[in-house]
Amino acid sequence: MNSAVPEPFSPVVVAPTFNNHRTVIDILQRVVALGLPLIVVDDGSTDATPRLLERWAEQQRDVPVHVLTHARNRGKATAMQTGFAAARAAGYTHAVTIDTDGQLDPEQLPQLIAAAERHPQAYVLGCRDDERPDYPASSRLGRRLSNMLIWIESGVRVEDSQCGMRVYPLDFVATVPCRARYFGFEAEIITRAGWAGCPIVEVPVNCRYFPRGQRVSHFRPLRDTLRAIAMHARLVGRALLPLPRHPRWPRGDESASPWSWRSLMEWISLAKLLHMMRGDHVSQSATAAAFAVGVFIANLPAYGVQTLLSLYAARRLHLHPLAVVAGSHISTPPIGPLLIAAAITVGHLVLYRALPPITSTELSQMSIVTPLLLSWLVGGVIVGVLLALITFVVMMTAFRLLRAEAREEDETESAAPTELPAPSQA
Repeated sequence: MNSAVPEPFSPVVVAPTFNNHRTVIDILQRVVALGLPLIVVDDGSTDATPRLLERWAEQQRDVPVHVLTHARNRGKATAMQTGFAAARAAGYTHAVTIDTDGQLDPEQLPQLIAAAERHPQAYVLGCRDDERPDYPASSRLGRRLSNMLIWIESGVRVEDSQCGMRVYPLDFVATVPCRARYFGFEAEIITRAGWAGCPIVEVPVNCRYFPRGQRVSHFRPLRDTLRAIAMHARLVGRALLPLPRHPRWPRGDESASPWSWRSLMEWISLAKLLHMMRGDHVSQSATAAAFAVGVFIANLPAYGVQTLLSLYAARRLHLHPLAVVAGSHISTPPIGPLLIAAAITVGHLVLYRALPPITSTELSQMSIVTPLLLSWLVGGVIVGVLLALITFVVMMTAFRLLRAEAREEDETESAAPTELPAPSQA
């Protein structure tokens, strides 16, 4: 363990902003009303925000307020890192972030700060209720997929990987490298927190969602979704590789759970798998992902070692091994030969723009073996990805239907009239 004497807890609010002239001043005024020091990072705003910030900052006397400006828009991740660097240079130990679009209430900041003070080495995340009827459906889907991918990458379970209200230990930010820019930073750093062994604490927060015409969002669905896919693909690939250990946090804490027979039995427990299948969205999505990974492996030209590959993938991706192995058994006859034929056909079409040879004379030639193997590999990856996606969607649909049926049964039971006991006979 790290024996260094910790610095006194000293938080500062970091508020990145970009073209939020309608809401930014109200948010900042409510922050300083709490007596919290504040660093505002104007990320190259092109509306009235710079002028409003300059005028407002000149009027502040009660708490330290600093306004930093990017000459051009560089993305939320860079704006936050600019604020973190300024906070660290000023001697603060923790940065408390809040968006300035008006969806999150600054009055909730003291709850997160209190949690961070109780756990000064933890990464504290705000957690919004995604069951609210006004929660945007697209945001709910993106959030749940992000939660699942973070579980796969790091084994860390979080309920809200996209809330902008958080508390960052500044030494942790300096220790853990993050490559993602724009909106991806907030998801990647959770994964890297898991790799580093950093404790994670979630605190419930409220959030309001404005009508579409009043909503200010700089998220670009196509561009930012493609960036998120690329980032998570990179992190999953990193999780699969047995590379040297990620930098640890807290520093010097190299503790790890030893591998034992007990942990092995817990890992392969069928009861645990059944519990996950009956669990919440995060557990069920991880279960569906485990079966999907097994289906992908089943389509690879790796017959004879598919079970070993499944166990390795389950271990590295924090998935239940029985689910991955079960998914890989789709390659057994009679389905297996059909998968092979489909993979070779698709791969040959992609590589050579022609159907593979089908006559006995052609198949007997040794010169065709290498192209067929290459076609099988390429086609296996393509067919495997497609079938894995179908498996995931089908399983999540089944889980959703089961949840809906369970809710209906609960509502029916709660609405049923309670029978009064018959009057006793004298």
